[in-house]
Amino acid sequence: MEWILVILAVALAVALLLLLVLWNKMKTFSRQERMRVSFLRNIDHEIRVPLKSFVSLASTVGKEDLYLSKSEKRNISEQMVFNANLIGTLVDEMMMFSEASESGHQLLMESFSPNALCQRCLQANMMSIYHRKAVKLSFKRELSDEFFVKSDRHMVELIVNKLVINACKFTEEGEIRVGCNTTEHPDLLTIYISDSGRGIPQNRLGNIFAYFDKPDDLQDEAELDLSICRQLALKLGGELQRDSLFEEGTRMMLILPLR
Repeated sequence: MEWILVILAVALAVALLLLLVLWNKMKTFSRQERMRVSFLRNIDHEIRVPLKSFVSLASTVGKEDLYLSKSEKRNISEQMVFNANLIGTLVDEMMMFSEASESGHQLLMESFSPNALCQRCLQANMMSIYHRKAVKLSFKRELSDEFFVKSDRHMVELIVNKLVINACKFTEEGEIRVGCNTTEHPDLLTIYISDSGRGIPQNRLGNIFAYFDKPDDLQDEAELDLSICRQLALKLGGELQRDSLFEEGTRMMLILPLR
């Protein structure tokens, strides 16, 4: 099991180093102090979750008398991959957010399949609901797998992944569904993430994207995530909207130009 401990140690060292580098980068952030502090506090909170998981896994596999079955080894491997991907997502978010706030993130346009992107995001978050058997992650196929669009695939995937993570946080039972189509908004691509969770409180509906305008009004980290995703969507020439007609939970729509 020594190789697992080595991998965990390297992952922790890289994560801490990246946080130090990015913290120094964020010192030049020109937005309001409240916004910067809230953003970093949120990242700090979110990155501690996968790091704690790494520590727990290291403690488990480090036991001398430990015997693991094939399924247990597979489960540990999947948890490691999931938490590594989660840290990667947070680092990507910090980089894109800081770049978008300073000189501007340079879009890397490439062709990709929206279907494949949505399914990757679902697969990457399977471990989020591992202990919640009452929650189902599903993909609704409305476009052909041969349908391609041109955009910054990495940024689109970051947005969708963050929205799926948010849906997983607030859904205790039911279904989280991801899909994409060109019918809801003609001549545009709509990627949606719907969940059967408790939904957004009525008194917060008017402020879920307002963090960049009113940082002092921030009440929870979900609003921070949504406002960041909206800023990235605007950078792509698109928009992030809440489906006001969806009442049994929350449905977010990432609307992008067809290129």
